[in-house]
Amino acid sequence: MADQDFARIRNISLKIFIVLVILLVVIYFTLSREMSLAIIISALLAFLLFVASLIYFRWVAHKSIHRVAKSVMLSFVIKLVFLGAALYLINRSGIGNPIVFGVSFIVFFMVFLNIEIFLIYKKLLFK
Repeated sequence: MADQDFARIRNISLKIFIVLVILLVVIYFTLSREMSLAIIISALLAFLLFVASLIYFRWVAHKSIHRVAKSVMLSFVIKLVFLGAALYLINRSGIGNPIVFGVSFIVFFMVFLNIEIFLIYKKLLFK
């Protein structure tokens, strides 16, 4: 069962990563360097958080179904704290535009959050 869950997480993550890379290549060649760098960094950070939270939810779902709702909220808060820390580091380092980084991170974050909730709902519904 655990190997099957990790295989699903790997397959979903790989498909999303391929689409994300194609999107980021298009963004890199159409926008300025500063804006595209901020978007690329935010997209990759949001993707890493997405994969980490899928693994975390898999672990929580095996413990108790009732803890999943609390875990979604905890994950949401941790991701927002991570956004604040990343935004601070981007602003201090001057790597990219912090406004573009913040907006694009929130956009990618919401897309990945919706995918996470759909996958969790699907797992709980068809368990």
